[in-house]
Amino acid sequence: MATKKALNCCPCDYKHETKTAVKWCTDCAEALCLTCFEAHKSFKVSRNHNVISIEDHNALQGIISNLSEVQRCDQHDKRFEYFCPLHDEVVCIKCIQTKHSECTGWLPISEAADGVKASVAKETIKQDLEDMIRNIEELIDSHKKEQLSNQNVCKSLKDEASKVAQSIIQKVKDLEAELYKTIDVQHHDISGNVGNRAIQLQDQLQKIKELRDRLNSIEGYASDTQIFLGIRKISKELGDSIEETKSVTKEPIIVLKKLQITAPVQSFLSEVTLLGHVQNNPKHILFQPTKLQKVQSNVSVTVSKSIKDIEVQKIVNINVSKPESKRMRIWSAVVLPLNQFIFDWDESKSLVIYNSDGEFVKNHTLEDNVRYMTMVDLERLAFSYERSKEVGIYNMRTLKMEKRIPFKENCYGLSYDGRILYVVGATTIFCVELADNLMCISSVPVNTDNVAFLSVHGDRLYYADYKKHTVYCSEKNGKEIWSFKNKIMNYPIGITSDHYGNAYVTCTKSHNVLVISADGNHYKELLDAFNGLVNPRAIIYDKSDSRLLVCNNANGQALLCTMK
Repeated sequence: MATKKALNCCPCDYKHETKTAVKWCTDCAEALCLTCFEAHKSFKVSRNHNVISIEDHNALQGIISNLSEVQRCDQHDKRFEYFCPLHDEVVCIKCIQTKHSECTGWLPISEAADGVKASVAKETIKQDLEDMIRNIEELIDSHKKEQLSNQNVCKSLKDEASKVAQSIIQKVKDLEAELYKTIDVQHHDISGNVGNRAIQLQDQLQKIKELRDRLNSIEGYASDTQIFLGIRKISKELGDSIEETKSVTKEPIIVLKKLQITAPVQSFLSEVTLLGHVQNNPKHILFQPTKLQKVQSNVSVTVSKSIKDIEVQKIVNINVSKPESKRMRIWSAVVLPLNQFIFDWDESKSLVIYNSDGEFVKNHTLEDNVRYMTMVDLERLAFSYERSKEVGIYNMRTLKMEKRIPFKENCYGLSYDGRILYVVGATTIFCVELADNLMCISSVPVNTDNVAFLSVHGDRLYYADYKKHTVYCSEKNGKEIWSFKNKIMNYPIGITSDHYGNAYVTCTKSHNVLVISADGNHYKELLDAFNGLVNPRAIIYDKSDSRLLVCNNANGQALLCTMK
Protein backbone atom coordinates (compact mmCIF):
# COMPACT_ATOMS: atom_id res chain seq x y z
CA MET A 1 0.00 0.00 0.00
CA ALA A 2 1.35 3.41 -0.93
CA THR A 3 2.13 5.73 1.96
CA LYS A 4 2.18 9.52 2.08
CA LYS A 5 5.54 11.11 1.50
CA ALA A 6 7.08 12.38 4.74
CA LEU A 7 7.23 16.16 5.09
CA ASN A 8 10.59 17.84 5.44
CA CYS A 9 11.28 20.57 8.00
CA CYS A 10 10.74 23.95 6.29
CA PRO A 11 13.38 25.94 8.26
CA CYS A 12 15.93 23.20 7.56
CA ASP A 13 15.03 23.20 3.87
CA TYR A 14 15.72 26.92 3.86
CA LYS A 15 19.22 26.13 5.15
CA HIS A 16 19.58 23.41 2.48
CA GLU A 17 19.35 20.67 5.11
CA THR A 18 16.99 17.74 5.03
CA LYS A 19 15.23 16.66 8.23
CA THR A 20 11.94 14.86 8.69
CA ALA A 21 9.23 17.05 10.23
CA VAL A 22 7.36 15.93 13.36
CA LYS A 23 5.22 19.02 13.97
CA TRP A 24 3.15 21.47 11.93
CA CYS A 25 2.55 25.12 12.93
CA THR A 26 -0.87 26.19 11.70
CA ASP A 27 -0.03 29.88 12.24
CA CYS A 28 3.21 29.77 10.21
CA ALA A 29 1.93 27.04 7.84
CA GLU A 30 5.30 25.31 8.15
CA ALA A 31 6.53 21.83 9.03
CA LEU A 32 9.08 21.59 11.86
CA CYS A 33 11.60 18.99 12.93
CA LEU A 34 12.08 18.34 16.64
CA THR A 35 15.02 20.76 16.92
CA CYS A 36 13.24 23.58 15.09
CA PHE A 37 10.07 22.91 17.09
CA GLU A 38 11.96 23.42 20.36
CA ALA A 39 13.39 26.68 18.99
CA HIS A 40 9.97 27.70 17.65
CA LYS A 41 8.30 27.45 21.07
CA SER A 42 11.18 29.28 22.76
CA PHE A 43 10.76 32.47 20.70
CA LYS A 44 8.36 35.02 22.16
CA VAL A 45 6.80 35.74 18.78
CA SER A 46 5.91 32.08 18.15
CA ARG A 47 5.65 30.36 21.52
CA ASN A 48 1.85 30.73 21.58
CA HIS A 49 1.35 29.48 18.02
CA ASN A 50 -0.96 26.54 17.46
CA VAL A 51 1.28 23.52 16.76
CA ILE A 52 -0.08 20.06 15.90
CA SER A 53 1.46 16.73 15.05
CA ILE A 54 2.31 15.83 11.46
CA GLU A 55 -0.21 12.98 11.68
CA ASP A 56 -2.99 15.43 12.60
CA HIS A 57 -1.85 17.76 9.82
CA ASN A 58 -2.05 14.93 7.27
CA ALA A 59 -5.54 14.04 8.48
CA LEU A 60 -6.63 17.67 8.16
CA GLN A 61 -4.99 18.38 4.81
CA GLY A 62 -8.21 18.02 2.86
CA ILE A 63 -10.08 20.39 5.15
CA ILE A 64 -7.22 22.89 5.26
CA SER A 65 -6.91 22.85 1.46
CA ASN A 66 -10.63 23.57 1.18
CA LEU A 67 -10.14 26.54 3.49
CA SER A 68 -7.26 27.72 1.34
CA GLU A 69 -9.57 27.80 -1.68
CA VAL A 70 -11.70 30.49 -0.03
CA GLN A 71 -8.68 32.67 0.81
CA ARG A 72 -8.29 34.08 -2.71
CA CYS A 73 -10.34 36.76 -4.42
CA ASP A 74 -12.28 35.37 -7.42
CA GLN A 75 -12.21 38.74 -9.19
CA HIS A 76 -8.52 39.62 -8.79
CA ASP A 77 -6.96 36.22 -7.99
CA LYS A 78 -5.17 37.72 -5.01
CA ARG A 79 -5.09 36.51 -1.42
CA PHE A 80 -7.71 37.94 0.92
CA GLU A 81 -5.86 40.13 3.38
CA TYR A 82 -8.48 42.55 4.76
CA PHE A 83 -11.99 42.59 6.19
CA CYS A 84 -14.49 45.36 5.38
CA PRO A 85 -17.02 45.56 8.25
CA LEU A 86 -19.17 48.04 6.30
CA HIS A 87 -20.00 45.43 3.64
CA ASP A 88 -19.20 42.36 5.78
CA GLU A 89 -16.74 41.11 3.18
CA VAL A 90 -13.22 39.74 3.14
CA VAL A 91 -11.30 41.56 0.41
CA CYS A 92 -7.93 41.65 -1.31
CA ILE A 93 -5.75 44.73 -1.74
CA LYS A 94 -7.20 45.31 -5.24
CA CYS A 95 -10.75 45.30 -3.86
CA ILE A 96 -9.81 48.03 -1.37
CA GLN A 97 -8.30 50.10 -4.18
CA THR A 98 -11.43 49.75 -6.33
CA LYS A 99 -14.95 49.06 -5.05
CA HIS A 100 -14.03 49.52 -1.35
CA SER A 101 -11.94 52.66 -1.84
CA GLU A 102 -14.47 54.84 0.01
CA CYS A 103 -15.03 52.39 2.87
CA THR A 104 -13.68 53.12 6.32
CA GLY A 105 -12.86 50.86 9.22
CA TRP A 106 -11.46 47.95 7.21
CA LEU A 107 -8.74 46.01 8.99
CA PRO A 108 -6.39 43.06 8.41
CA ILE A 109 -8.02 39.64 8.57
CA SER A 110 -5.63 38.66 11.32
CA GLU A 111 -7.15 41.40 13.52
CA ALA A 112 -10.71 40.57 12.47
CA ALA A 113 -10.05 36.93 13.34
CA ASP A 114 -8.42 37.77 16.67
CA GLY A 115 -10.11 35.76 19.40
CA VAL A 116 -12.32 33.83 16.96
CA LYS A 117 -11.68 30.50 18.73
CA ALA A 118 -13.33 31.86 21.87
CA SER A 119 -15.83 34.07 20.04
CA VAL A 120 -19.60 34.09 20.23
CA ALA A 121 -19.65 33.75 16.41
CA LYS A 122 -18.01 30.32 16.56
CA GLU A 123 -20.27 29.12 19.38
CA THR A 124 -23.35 30.47 17.60
CA ILE A 125 -22.62 28.75 14.30
CA LYS A 126 -22.07 25.55 16.26
CA GLN A 127 -25.44 26.10 17.90
CA ASP A 128 -27.02 26.78 14.49
CA LEU A 129 -25.62 23.51 13.17
CA GLU A 130 -26.93 21.60 16.19
CA ASP A 131 -30.34 23.30 15.84
CA MET A 132 -30.50 22.37 12.16
CA ILE A 133 -29.56 18.77 12.90
CA ARG A 134 -32.19 18.58 15.62
CA ASN A 135 -34.86 20.21 13.42
CA ILE A 136 -34.25 17.87 10.50
CA GLU A 137 -34.16 14.85 12.79
CA GLU A 138 -37.54 15.93 14.14
CA LEU A 139 -38.85 16.33 10.58
CA ILE A 140 -37.65 12.85 9.67
CA ASP A 141 -39.23 11.44 12.81
CA SER A 142 -42.54 13.19 12.04
CA HIS A 143 -42.58 11.84 8.49
CA LYS A 144 -41.81 8.33 9.68
CA LYS A 145 -44.63 8.56 12.23
CA GLU A 146 -47.05 9.72 9.53
CA GLN A 147 -45.87 6.88 7.30
CA LEU A 148 -46.62 4.39 10.09
CA SER A 149 -49.90 6.12 10.81
CA ASN A 150 -50.90 5.78 7.17
CA GLN A 151 -50.16 2.07 7.36
CA ASN A 152 -52.33 1.71 10.46
CA VAL A 153 -55.14 3.79 8.95
CA CYS A 154 -54.90 1.75 5.78
CA LYS A 155 -55.47 -1.42 7.80
CA SER A 156 -58.39 0.19 9.62
CA LEU A 157 -59.93 1.28 6.33
CA LYS A 158 -59.70 -2.24 5.01
CA ASP A 159 -61.28 -3.66 8.15
CA GLU A 160 -64.14 -1.17 7.90
CA ALA A 161 -64.65 -1.92 4.25
CA SER A 162 -64.68 -5.64 5.02
CA LYS A 163 -67.41 -5.21 7.67
CA VAL A 164 -69.58 -3.29 5.20
CA ALA A 165 -68.96 -5.88 2.52
CA GLN A 166 -70.17 -8.72 4.78
CA SER A 167 -73.69 -7.23 4.88
CA ILE A 168 -74.15 -6.74 1.18
CA ILE A 169 -74.42 -8.99 -1.86
CA GLN A 170 -71.67 -10.46 -4.00
CA LYS A 171 -71.76 -7.51 -6.31
CA VAL A 172 -70.77 -5.26 -3.43
CA LYS A 173 -68.02 -7.73 -2.54
CA ASP A 174 -66.68 -7.26 -6.04
CA LEU A 175 -66.75 -3.53 -5.42
CA GLU A 176 -65.02 -4.19 -2.11
CA ALA A 177 -62.15 -5.84 -3.93
CA GLU A 178 -61.93 -2.85 -6.24
CA LEU A 179 -61.89 -0.56 -3.23
CA TYR A 180 -59.03 -2.60 -1.71
CA LYS A 181 -57.12 -2.03 -4.88
CA THR A 182 -57.80 1.71 -4.77
CA ILE A 183 -56.68 1.92 -1.16
CA ASP A 184 -53.53 -0.04 -1.86
CA VAL A 185 -52.65 2.14 -4.84
CA GLN A 186 -53.19 5.33 -2.86
CA HIS A 187 -51.30 3.95 0.11
CA HIS A 188 -48.41 2.94 -2.14
CA ASP A 189 -48.29 6.35 -3.81
CA ILE A 190 -48.58 8.26 -0.54
CA SER A 191 -46.05 6.13 1.34
CA GLY A 192 -43.63 6.37 -1.54
CA ASN A 193 -43.95 10.17 -1.52
CA VAL A 194 -43.45 10.40 2.24
CA GLY A 195 -40.58 7.91 2.11
CA ASN A 196 -38.85 9.87 -0.67
CA ARG A 197 -39.13 13.06 1.38
CA ALA A 198 -37.67 11.28 4.39
CA ILE A 199 -34.72 10.17 2.24
CA GLN A 200 -34.20 13.74 1.00
CA LEU A 201 -34.29 15.02 4.56
CA GLN A 202 -31.82 12.30 5.57
CA ASP A 203 -29.46 13.63 2.91
CA GLN A 204 -29.79 17.16 4.31
CA LEU A 205 -29.16 15.81 7.81
CA GLN A 206 -25.93 14.20 6.61
CA LYS A 207 -24.83 17.50 5.03
CA ILE A 208 -25.44 19.40 8.24
CA LYS A 209 -23.57 16.80 10.31
CA GLU A 210 -20.67 17.02 7.89
CA LEU A 211 -20.64 20.81 8.35
CA ARG A 212 -20.61 20.32 12.13
CA ASP A 213 -17.80 17.78 11.88
CA ARG A 214 -15.84 20.11 9.63
CA LEU A 215 -16.21 22.96 12.12
CA ASN A 216 -15.18 20.71 15.03
CA SER A 217 -12.17 19.51 13.02
CA ILE A 218 -10.81 22.96 12.19
CA GLU A 219 -11.63 24.45 15.56
CA GLY A 220 -8.78 22.88 17.45
CA TYR A 221 -6.18 22.73 14.69
CA ALA A 222 -6.59 25.46 12.12
CA SER A 223 -5.31 29.01 12.48
CA ASP A 224 -7.56 31.88 13.49
CA THR A 225 -7.72 33.12 9.90
CA GLN A 226 -8.60 29.67 8.60
CA ILE A 227 -11.28 29.25 11.25
CA PHE A 228 -12.66 32.72 10.48
CA LEU A 229 -12.89 31.95 6.78
CA GLY A 230 -14.10 28.42 7.43
CA ILE A 231 -16.95 29.73 9.57
CA ARG A 232 -18.06 32.00 6.76
CA LYS A 233 -17.97 29.14 4.25
CA ILE A 234 -19.85 26.83 6.61
CA SER A 235 -22.41 29.58 7.28
CA LYS A 236 -23.07 29.96 3.53
CA GLU A 237 -23.39 26.21 3.03
CA LEU A 238 -25.72 26.05 6.01
CA GLY A 239 -27.92 28.73 4.45
CA ASP A 240 -28.03 26.74 1.19
CA SER A 241 -29.01 23.61 3.09
CA ILE A 242 -31.83 25.52 4.80
CA GLU A 243 -33.24 26.55 1.42
CA GLU A 244 -33.00 22.96 0.14
CA THR A 245 -34.75 21.65 3.23
CA LYS A 246 -37.50 24.26 2.86
CA SER A 247 -38.06 23.20 -0.74
CA VAL A 248 -38.36 19.55 0.32
CA THR A 249 -41.16 20.33 2.78
CA LYS A 250 -42.84 23.08 0.76
CA GLU A 251 -45.63 20.87 -0.60
CA PRO A 252 -47.98 19.02 1.82
CA ILE A 253 -47.98 15.26 2.13
CA ILE A 254 -51.20 13.35 1.58
CA VAL A 255 -52.60 11.58 4.65
CA LEU A 256 -55.03 8.67 4.54
CA LYS A 257 -57.99 9.49 6.73
CA LYS A 258 -61.22 7.50 6.66
CA LEU A 259 -63.54 5.45 4.49
CA GLN A 260 -66.76 7.04 3.22
CA ILE A 261 -69.50 4.61 2.30
CA THR A 262 -72.20 5.35 -0.27
CA ALA A 263 -75.56 5.36 1.52
CA PRO A 264 -77.75 3.41 1.87
CA VAL A 265 -76.02 0.52 0.04
CA GLN A 266 -78.86 -2.06 0.28
CA SER A 267 -81.43 0.31 -1.20
CA PHE A 268 -79.30 1.13 -4.19
CA LEU A 269 -77.75 -2.31 -4.69
CA SER A 270 -78.77 -2.63 -8.31
CA GLU A 271 -77.56 0.87 -9.12
CA VAL A 272 -74.34 1.00 -7.10
CA THR A 273 -71.17 1.30 -9.18
CA LEU A 274 -68.96 2.60 -6.40
CA LEU A 275 -68.79 1.27 -2.84
CA GLY A 276 -66.95 4.31 -1.54
CA HIS A 277 -63.74 6.22 -1.78
CA VAL A 278 -60.91 7.19 0.51
CA GLN A 279 -60.93 10.75 1.73
CA ASN A 280 -57.46 12.26 1.89
CA ASN A 281 -56.47 15.44 3.69
CA PRO A 282 -53.30 17.45 3.11
CA LYS A 283 -51.16 17.77 6.23
CA HIS A 284 -48.22 20.12 6.39
CA ILE A 285 -45.10 19.00 8.23
CA LEU A 286 -43.13 22.13 7.50
CA PHE A 287 -39.55 22.88 8.27
CA GLN A 288 -39.37 25.90 10.57
CA PRO A 289 -35.93 27.33 9.79
CA THR A 290 -33.82 29.21 12.27
CA LYS A 291 -33.26 32.73 11.00
CA LEU A 292 -29.54 33.08 10.41
CA GLN A 293 -27.67 36.34 10.26
CA LYS A 294 -24.40 36.79 8.46
CA VAL A 295 -21.43 35.64 10.50
CA GLN A 296 -19.29 38.71 10.91
CA SER A 297 -16.02 39.18 12.73
CA ASN A 298 -16.62 38.05 16.32
CA VAL A 299 -20.31 38.99 16.10
CA SER A 300 -22.87 36.50 17.30
CA VAL A 301 -25.78 35.25 15.22
CA THR A 302 -29.18 35.90 16.72
CA VAL A 303 -31.63 33.04 16.82
CA SER A 304 -34.86 32.77 18.74
CA LYS A 305 -36.24 30.62 21.54
CA SER A 306 -39.55 31.08 23.32
CA ILE A 307 -39.12 31.70 27.04
CA LYS A 308 -41.97 29.23 27.58
CA ASP A 309 -39.43 26.52 26.73
CA ILE A 310 -36.81 27.84 29.19
CA GLU A 311 -36.74 25.84 32.41
CA VAL A 312 -34.33 25.10 35.24
CA GLN A 313 -33.61 21.36 35.20
CA LYS A 314 -31.06 21.04 38.00
CA ILE A 315 -29.61 23.30 40.71
CA VAL A 316 -26.21 22.82 42.37
CA ASN A 317 -25.65 24.94 45.48
CA ILE A 318 -22.15 26.37 45.86
CA ASN A 319 -21.31 27.57 49.37
CA VAL A 320 -18.54 30.09 48.79
CA SER A 321 -16.25 30.33 51.81
CA LYS A 322 -16.14 33.80 53.35
CA PRO A 323 -12.89 35.75 53.55
CA GLU A 324 -11.57 37.58 56.60
CA SER A 325 -14.80 39.52 57.28
CA LYS A 326 -18.12 37.70 57.56
CA ARG A 327 -19.96 40.87 56.58
CA MET A 328 -18.53 40.82 53.09
CA ARG A 329 -20.76 40.04 50.11
CA ILE A 330 -20.27 38.28 46.79
CA TRP A 331 -19.99 41.14 44.33
CA SER A 332 -19.37 39.53 40.95
CA ALA A 333 -18.44 36.22 39.30
CA VAL A 334 -16.96 34.80 36.09
CA VAL A 335 -17.27 31.44 34.34
CA LEU A 336 -13.84 29.95 33.56
CA PRO A 337 -12.86 27.07 31.25
CA LEU A 338 -12.69 23.55 32.70
CA ASN A 339 -15.98 24.00 34.58
CA GLN A 340 -14.61 26.45 37.10
CA PHE A 341 -16.03 29.68 38.51
CA ILE A 342 -14.42 32.75 40.09
CA PHE A 343 -16.24 34.61 42.86
CA ASP A 344 -15.24 38.08 44.06
CA TRP A 345 -16.02 39.39 47.54
CA ASP A 346 -16.38 43.13 47.98
CA GLU A 347 -13.62 44.87 49.93
CA SER A 348 -11.37 41.83 49.48
CA LYS A 349 -8.25 41.27 47.39
CA SER A 350 -9.00 37.55 47.15
CA LEU A 351 -10.75 35.73 44.34
CA VAL A 352 -12.21 32.31 45.19
CA ILE A 353 -12.34 29.54 42.58
CA TYR A 354 -14.81 26.63 42.72
CA ASN A 355 -15.71 23.85 40.29
CA SER A 356 -19.17 22.96 38.93
CA ASP A 357 -19.70 20.38 41.68
CA GLY A 358 -19.49 23.14 44.28
CA GLU A 359 -16.03 22.08 45.45
CA PHE A 360 -13.37 24.59 46.47
CA VAL A 361 -10.35 24.75 44.11
CA LYS A 362 -8.13 27.59 45.33
CA ASN A 363 -7.83 31.22 46.42
CA HIS A 364 -6.23 33.82 44.20
CA THR A 365 -4.78 37.01 45.70
CA LEU A 366 -4.61 40.30 43.78
CA GLU A 367 -2.93 43.63 44.43
CA ASP A 368 -6.20 45.61 44.47
CA ASN A 369 -9.81 45.21 45.55
CA VAL A 370 -11.70 44.06 42.44
CA ARG A 371 -15.44 44.79 42.20
CA TYR A 372 -16.46 43.72 38.68
CA MET A 373 -14.92 41.37 36.12
CA THR A 374 -15.48 39.61 32.80
CA MET A 375 -13.66 37.11 30.58
CA VAL A 376 -11.65 38.56 27.67
CA ASP A 377 -10.26 35.28 26.37
CA LEU A 378 -9.26 31.87 27.74
CA GLU A 379 -6.39 33.41 29.69
CA ARG A 380 -7.31 37.00 30.46
CA LEU A 381 -9.82 38.77 32.67
CA ALA A 382 -10.87 42.42 32.68
CA PHE A 383 -11.26 44.01 36.15
CA SER A 384 -12.85 47.25 37.31
CA TYR A 385 -12.49 48.70 40.79
CA GLU A 386 -15.52 51.02 41.18
CA ARG A 387 -13.62 53.65 43.18
CA SER A 388 -10.78 53.77 40.66
CA LYS A 389 -11.13 55.33 37.23
CA GLU A 390 -9.49 52.47 35.37
CA VAL A 391 -9.93 48.95 34.06
CA GLY A 392 -7.17 46.32 34.27
CA ILE A 393 -6.46 43.44 31.89
CA TYR A 394 -5.13 40.53 33.95
CA ASN A 395 -3.45 37.36 32.65
CA MET A 396 -4.49 34.31 34.68
CA ARG A 397 -1.65 32.21 33.28
CA THR A 398 1.20 34.60 34.07
CA LEU A 399 -0.60 36.05 37.14
CA LYS A 400 0.31 39.55 35.96
CA MET A 401 -1.59 42.71 35.07
CA GLU A 402 -0.93 43.27 31.36
CA LYS A 403 -2.29 46.79 31.09
CA ARG A 404 -4.41 49.40 32.82
CA ILE A 405 -6.91 51.48 30.85
CA PRO A 406 -7.66 54.93 32.32
CA PHE A 407 -11.12 56.54 32.19
CA LYS A 408 -12.55 59.92 33.14
CA GLU A 409 -14.98 58.49 35.68
CA ASN A 410 -15.49 55.50 37.97
CA CYS A 411 -16.07 52.14 36.26
CA TYR A 412 -18.49 49.35 37.17
CA GLY A 413 -19.84 46.33 35.22
CA LEU A 414 -18.00 44.87 32.21
CA SER A 415 -18.95 42.79 29.16
CA TYR A 416 -16.88 41.67 26.15
CA ASP A 417 -18.17 40.71 22.70
CA GLY A 418 -14.96 39.21 21.32
CA ARG A 419 -13.53 42.52 20.13
CA ILE A 420 -14.89 45.45 22.13
CA LEU A 421 -14.94 45.72 25.91
CA TYR A 422 -18.05 47.53 27.20
CA VAL A 423 -17.65 49.29 30.56
CA VAL A 424 -20.41 50.85 32.69
CA GLY A 425 -19.24 54.30 33.72
CA ALA A 426 -20.83 56.65 36.20
CA THR A 427 -22.78 58.46 33.45
CA THR A 428 -22.40 56.41 30.25
CA ILE A 429 -21.21 53.12 28.75
CA PHE A 430 -17.65 53.14 27.41
CA CYS A 431 -16.40 51.08 24.46
CA VAL A 432 -12.77 49.96 24.30
CA GLU A 433 -11.43 48.19 21.21
CA LEU A 434 -8.85 45.89 22.79
CA ALA A 435 -7.33 44.90 19.44
CA ASP A 436 -6.16 48.48 19.03
CA ASN A 437 -2.86 49.18 20.81
CA LEU A 438 -3.85 52.82 20.97
CA MET A 439 -6.80 51.87 23.17
CA CYS A 440 -9.37 54.01 21.39
CA ILE A 441 -12.22 54.71 23.83
CA SER A 442 -15.68 55.83 22.73
CA SER A 443 -18.99 55.99 24.57
CA VAL A 444 -22.63 54.96 24.17
CA PRO A 445 -25.03 57.82 25.03
CA VAL A 446 -27.18 56.09 27.64
CA ASN A 447 -27.89 57.15 31.21
CA THR A 448 -26.12 54.87 33.69
CA ASP A 449 -26.65 56.78 36.94
CA ASN A 450 -28.26 53.70 38.52
CA VAL A 451 -26.66 50.89 36.47
CA ALA A 452 -24.18 48.36 37.88
CA PHE A 453 -23.96 45.51 35.34
CA LEU A 454 -24.44 45.13 31.60
CA SER A 455 -24.46 42.33 29.03
CA VAL A 456 -23.66 42.40 25.32
CA HIS A 457 -25.16 40.01 22.76
CA GLY A 458 -24.68 40.47 19.03
CA ASP A 459 -25.59 44.07 18.22
CA ARG A 460 -27.43 44.67 21.52
CA LEU A 461 -26.65 45.96 24.99
CA TYR A 462 -28.68 44.96 28.07
CA TYR A 463 -28.63 46.82 31.39
CA ALA A 464 -30.92 47.46 34.36
CA ASP A 465 -31.72 50.66 36.25
CA TYR A 466 -32.18 49.44 39.83
CA LYS A 467 -33.89 52.64 41.05
CA LYS A 468 -36.37 52.85 38.18
CA HIS A 469 -36.92 49.05 38.41
CA THR A 470 -36.53 48.85 34.63
CA VAL A 471 -34.54 46.67 32.24
CA TYR A 472 -33.34 48.22 28.98
CA CYS A 473 -32.24 46.77 25.66
CA SER A 474 -30.52 49.11 23.21
CA GLU A 475 -28.52 49.05 20.04
CA LYS A 476 -24.77 49.49 20.42
CA ASN A 477 -25.18 53.13 19.40
CA GLY A 478 -27.46 53.68 22.42
CA LYS A 479 -30.79 53.72 20.56
CA GLU A 480 -33.38 52.05 22.79
CA ILE A 481 -35.00 48.90 21.37
CA TRP A 482 -37.26 48.12 24.31
CA SER A 483 -37.65 48.60 28.05
CA PHE A 484 -39.33 46.29 30.55
CA LYS A 485 -40.89 47.05 33.94
CA ASN A 486 -43.13 44.88 36.12
CA LYS A 487 -44.22 44.92 39.76
CA ILE A 488 -42.73 41.44 40.24
CA MET A 489 -39.29 42.97 39.60
CA ASN A 490 -37.93 45.00 42.53
CA TYR A 491 -34.40 46.47 42.36
CA PRO A 492 -33.14 44.71 39.19
CA ILE A 493 -29.34 44.87 39.07
CA GLY A 494 -27.45 41.85 37.65
CA ILE A 495 -28.06 41.01 33.99
CA THR A 496 -26.88 38.48 31.43
CA SER A 497 -28.09 37.07 28.10
CA ASP A 498 -28.20 33.69 26.35
CA HIS A 499 -27.56 32.52 22.76
CA TYR A 500 -30.98 33.78 21.69
CA GLY A 501 -30.89 37.31 23.10
CA ASN A 502 -33.18 36.54 26.04
CA ALA A 503 -32.20 38.61 29.10
CA TYR A 504 -31.83 37.16 32.61
CA VAL A 505 -32.01 39.66 35.48
CA THR A 506 -31.50 39.33 39.24
CA CYS A 507 -33.89 41.36 41.41
CA THR A 508 -32.28 41.98 44.78
CA LYS A 509 -35.27 43.14 46.83
CA SER A 510 -37.86 40.78 45.31
CA HIS A 511 -35.41 37.85 45.70
CA ASN A 512 -36.03 36.42 42.23
CA VAL A 513 -34.60 35.92 38.76
CA LEU A 514 -36.63 36.77 35.65
CA VAL A 515 -36.02 35.88 32.02
CA ILE A 516 -37.25 38.49 29.53
CA SER A 517 -37.81 37.55 25.89
CA ALA A 518 -35.53 38.94 23.20
CA ASP A 519 -38.31 41.27 21.99
CA GLY A 520 -39.02 42.55 25.52
CA ASN A 521 -42.70 41.54 25.33
CA HIS A 522 -42.76 38.51 27.62
CA TYR A 523 -41.24 37.44 30.92
CA LYS A 524 -41.02 34.40 33.17
CA GLU A 525 -39.94 34.00 36.78
CA LEU A 526 -37.26 31.30 36.83
CA LEU A 527 -36.08 31.36 40.46
CA ASP A 528 -37.32 32.85 43.71
CA ALA A 529 -36.72 32.73 47.45
CA PHE A 530 -38.14 29.20 47.54
CA ASN A 531 -35.12 28.09 45.47
CA GLY A 532 -32.73 29.73 47.94
CA LEU A 533 -32.32 33.26 46.53
CA VAL A 534 -31.42 35.90 49.11
CA ASN A 535 -30.66 39.34 47.67
CA PRO A 536 -29.30 37.93 44.37
CA ARG A 537 -26.81 40.16 42.55
CA ALA A 538 -24.28 38.79 40.04
CA ILE A 539 -25.61 36.52 37.27
CA ILE A 540 -23.78 34.86 34.37
CA TYR A 541 -25.13 32.70 31.53
CA ASP A 542 -22.56 30.07 30.53
CA LYS A 543 -23.32 29.71 26.80
CA SER A 544 -20.93 26.81 26.31
CA ASP A 545 -22.94 24.53 28.64
CA SER A 546 -26.31 26.36 28.86
CA ARG A 547 -25.98 27.00 32.59
CA LEU A 548 -27.00 29.95 34.71
CA LEU A 549 -24.86 31.04 37.69
CA VAL A 550 -26.70 33.23 40.23
CA CYS A 551 -24.89 34.70 43.25
CA ASN A 552 -26.60 35.74 46.48
CA ASN A 553 -25.28 39.04 47.75
CA ALA A 554 -26.03 38.24 51.38
CA ASN A 555 -25.14 34.71 52.49
CA GLY A 556 -22.21 33.65 50.30
CA GLN A 557 -24.19 31.11 48.30
CA ALA A 558 -24.38 30.66 44.54
CA LEU A 559 -26.85 28.61 42.48
CA LEU A 560 -25.54 26.81 39.39
CA CYS A 561 -28.61 26.05 37.28
CA THR A 562 -28.63 23.66 34.33
CA MET A 563 -31.06 25.09 31.78
CA LYS A 564 -33.38 23.34 29.36
